Amino acid sequence: MAATDTVRAGQAHGRSRSTSSARRYRLGVALFLFAALFVAGGASRAEEPRQIVAQLACIVALAATAWRLEMPASRLPSLWRRIGLGAYFLLIAQLIPLPPSLWAILPGHRVYSDIAAATGTVGWRPLTLTPDTTLSALFALLAPTAAIVVGLFLDTKARLTLWACLIGAALASAGLGLLQLAAPSAPLRLYRETSFDSAVGMLANRNHQAVFLACALPPLGALLGNRMHQRPALKLLALGMAAVLFLAIGDLATSSRAGALLGLGGAACGLWAFRAAGARLHGIRGHKVLLGLALAFATLILLAIAISHHGVVSRFGQSDPASETRVQMVAPLLHTAGAFFPFGSGFGSFATVYRQFEPNALLSTIYMNQAHNEPLQLAIEGGLPALTLLAIFLWWWFTTATGILRAALPAQRRAFAIASVSVSALLMLQSLVDYPLRTPLLAALFAFACFEMARTAAYRPASRA
Repeated sequence: MAATDTVRAGQAHGRSRSTSSARRYRLGVALFLFAALFVAGGASRAEEPRQIVAQLACIVALAATAWRLEMPASRLPSLWRRIGLGAYFLLIAQLIPLPPSLWAILPGHRVYSDIAAATGTVGWRPLTLTPDTTLSALFALLAPTAAIVVGLFLDTKARLTLWACLIGAALASAGLGLLQLAAPSAPLRLYRETSFDSAVGMLANRNHQAVFLACALPPLGALLGNRMHQRPALKLLALGMAAVLFLAIGDLATSSRAGALLGLGGAACGLWAFRAAGARLHGIRGHKVLLGLALAFATLILLAIAISHHGVVSRFGQSDPASETRVQMVAPLLHTAGAFFPFGSGFGSFATVYRQFEPNALLSTIYMNQAHNEPLQLAIEGGLPALTLLAIFLWWWFTTATGILRAALPAQRRAFAIASVSVSALLMLQSLVDYPLRTPLLAALFAFACFEMARTAAYRPASRA
C-alpha cells in the first residue's frame, strides 16, 4: 500500500510539472507573438518592410502552437469558425482567375476591360483589380488568426499575464512617443511613412497610437481593481494612477482629436472595470489626498497644453482639411461601392479604384490611401459578401456584449468582461473614421479582446478556466 501511494504521488507530481511546463510554453508563445507585433506590426501599409517580420512571427507562433499536440484550454465558437473561413474563402475567391468574357461583365470592370482590349492584354484575370494588394490582405489575416489560436491554449492566469504585458507595452509606447517629441531630430521613429510631428511611439500613425493607449486603460482598471480587491494598498493605488496619467499624457501628445475622445472613453471604461472588480478604497489612509493630487495634476497637464496652444486641444478649434475631405468623401465612396456592387473591386484596391470616382472638387495634395471608414471600404472592396460577414460579426458582438454585461459573474471575470468589451468597442468606433484594424498589432489586440468576450460568454460557475 505504501509503495502504491508513493507511485501515485510521483505520478501526480509528474503531471503537475508537465502541466506547469505546458502553461509556460503556451504563455511564451503568446508573449513572443505580441512582442513581435509590438516591434514590427505598428504600420498598416502593405509595402512596409516590417510587415514581413510581423507575418513571419505570426507563422512561427501558429507553428509553435501546433507543435505540441494538446487539447486547447477553450473551444472556438462555431460561428467564429464560419466567419473566419468565410473571410479566408472570400479573399482566395477574389484571386481565382476568370475567363475574359466573364471578367468583363463584372460590375465596375468594363472600363478596365476596354483598357485591356486596347492594349492587347486580354486574358484570364482574377476578380480583384489589384491581385498583389489582395494577396497582402490575405496575409494580413495572419495577425488576428494567430492571436485567437494562441489564446485558445491560455488559461485564466496566462491571459491575465498577457493583459498585463500589453499594458506595459502601451506604457513603453507612450514613453517613446514623449521622447520623440523631446528629441525630434533623433532617429526614434520606426517607420518610413509616419506622423513626423506627433508622438507615435511604436506605431506609424498618431491615431493608431492614441487608440492603442486608450485601449490599455480598461484592462488596467480591471487589473488594478482586482489587486485592490485582494490586497488594498496606497502604494498600489498610487502606481495605478501614475500609469493612468502617463497613458493620458501620451494620448494627448499624439495630437489626435479622435484619440483624445477615445481616451476619455477608455478612462471611463477603466473606472467602470475598476469598480466592477470590487476594489476597496475604504480603510486606506490617504487615498482621498492621493485622488485629489491626481486630479489636480491632470488638470495642470490639460491647462499647460491649452496655454501652449499646441497639440490636440488647439486642433479642436481648428479646421482640418483632411477631416473635411473625409466628410465630403462619403458620397463618392457610396458611388464607388455601388459601381462594383455586389462583388466588390478586390481587397486592397481602394486607392486604385477610388481615383476613377473622386470628384474634381476633392482633388488636392491630400492622398487618401484608405477610405477612413471601414464599413464603406468593405462595401467597395468586398461587396455584399464582406458586408454579410460584417453584419454576422456585429450581431455576434452585440448579443455577446449585452449577454456578458448582464450576467452574474464573479468580480474578476466581470471586470475583464467590461475591459474586453471596451477594447473591442473602442477599436470599432475608431474604425468609423480611420483604419486601426489594418495594423497587425491592433488587429491582434482586437481579436484577443473578442476572444476574451467569447470565453466569458462560455463561462460556467463550475468550470475552472
